[in-house]
Amino acid sequence: MLLFVGAVFLFVSVIGQNTAEIRRVLEITDSLYSLGKVDSALIVCRQAAPLVRQEENPGAIVSFYTSQGVYLRSSGMLPDAVKSYDTALEYVGRLDTTSEDDRQSAVVLYNNLSTLHMDMKSLDKSEEYALLAVSLADKCTDKTFRAQIYTVASSVFIIRKLYGQAKEYLAKAIELSHEEGQFDKELGALTYYMLVLQKTDSSQSEINRYAGKADSILSRVNSVMALINYYQILFVIRQDNKDYQAAIATADKLLSLDGITSYPFLLYDIYNNLHLAYKSVHDYEHAYAALSQAQQLNDSLFQKEKAKQLEELSVKYESKEKELEIQKLNEEKRWARQRLYVALGGSGVILVISGLFFAYFVQRQRLRAERQKREMETQRHEFEQLQRVTEQKLTRNYLDKLEYEHARLAKELHDGVCNDLFSMEVSVDSQQGVQTRDWIANLRKIRENIRLVSHELLPPVFQEATINEIISDYLESLSTQECPISFKTLPEDVEWAVLPDTMSLNIYRIIQEAVSNALKHACATRISVVMEWKLPNLEIRVVDNGKGSATHKPGIGIQTMKERVAALKGTFTIDSTMSGTTIIVLIPVF
Repeated sequence: MLLFVGAVFLFVSVIGQNTAEIRRVLEITDSLYSLGKVDSALIVCRQAAPLVRQEENPGAIVSFYTSQGVYLRSSGMLPDAVKSYDTALEYVGRLDTTSEDDRQSAVVLYNNLSTLHMDMKSLDKSEEYALLAVSLADKCTDKTFRAQIYTVASSVFIIRKLYGQAKEYLAKAIELSHEEGQFDKELGALTYYMLVLQKTDSSQSEINRYAGKADSILSRVNSVMALINYYQILFVIRQDNKDYQAAIATADKLLSLDGITSYPFLLYDIYNNLHLAYKSVHDYEHAYAALSQAQQLNDSLFQKEKAKQLEELSVKYESKEKELEIQKLNEEKRWARQRLYVALGGSGVILVISGLFFAYFVQRQRLRAERQKREMETQRHEFEQLQRVTEQKLTRNYLDKLEYEHARLAKELHDGVCNDLFSMEVSVDSQQGVQTRDWIANLRKIRENIRLVSHELLPPVFQEATINEIISDYLESLSTQECPISFKTLPEDVEWAVLPDTMSLNIYRIIQEAVSNALKHACATRISVVMEWKLPNLEIRVVDNGKGSATHKPGIGIQTMKERVAALKGTFTIDSTMSGTTIIVLIPVF
């Protein structure tokens, strides 16, 4: 690729330094950029810089530095992108405003500056350049170009809540795109226009009128992203207006689009909101299915994000390691050349002096090598520490999301399903007959079981009681004659209130999961739970006489316990046999 870039630049230089050559350079860089080869496009720009500095046409200069700014922004080099755009701004005043090409060059520059400042959170600057772009675009004759600029600028106006200006320029973009037969761009402008109508509390009939316009051109739209954007915003509008059946129908169309599976974050957002629409129309079966799908996507995205962060850390570490190796090789080559020159210098006293210098250089090189080795070792330790911190942070985030989901499910079970069952119970109670009494008894039993499950999902409140009191009350509620559960704290005079609420919650969940596993899966007839201070650690032992298995693969419950223990920087061990299971958790407290 570098040979190809060099050959292209040589070809440009040989032809001559003028505007035509700069235009050809921009065609080459734009082609490389469209292929995703941003680094190659930047190399061509750097090689063409001397040619541009000799150019007298301000339009060509503005176009060159604007394109270079786009490549730098795409590479994440925002300060360099700002410098490139500033250079282009220096030449804007020299443009011929009667020339269509020069007007478009200025508009493109302002449009990209608006986008850059939006990325940099400089919203006032972003708005300023968006206004400059549309005001100058009004004077351009290319309708397709104007429609594109109006739509991009309107997205800035929407963020800045300048809804009047957004509607004005989106209406122009819709009209121009329709005239030019640019249906992809027309759908994009219609989508943003509907969003503005929703944000300005316009009537539902007006929103439906523009949705009808959009539907009439869908068959002629080729861009999948334009369709995704349209259905996504229409779904949000329908849901906000509580038109849940229409929202569900829109979501079905969105999920049936080709290529939608390539956007997992979008799929998660769709399913996460779709289950609320199903719930609002009392379709609990589909609501549960949508919620389950959202949870699966969320877990998948969490794992992918964790793997991506670790991969990025590994790449950074390996890059640093390679830089140190290259530096070491360059040092060795440089000192080798110096030793060769000294060896060829002369004889006699010169040879003796050369020998002394040689020994000095060898010693110095050895010290350098040792220092570099220490630096590499330090880098490795820093990477391992960063990796551990990242894993702990991701684990804490996962547990926080888990507790949030527990609380949310508990609320939905208690406020939704329990109330629906109670309504059914009242309805059945109004009827007469023996079979009716059986139905009422079963409904009460089901409602009580769901209520108990919802209470177990809710996290305990540690302001009202300490962790040992909460666990004692919980285990006492589970203890039966068939399976008595004993609970002991050692020593007896421990002040449990010193434990932070976050640590207490994780300890409660660990014991809750361990006891639940023993009751549900191991068929235990005796369970013992002990919390003992072994400063500076707290030891938790859960022992049962149920049917364990040395080869049993850990399920979600055991994995969740391990993650909670890891979040507390503790250790987790489990010994499971056919005669019983012992779980020991050691958590550092001080």
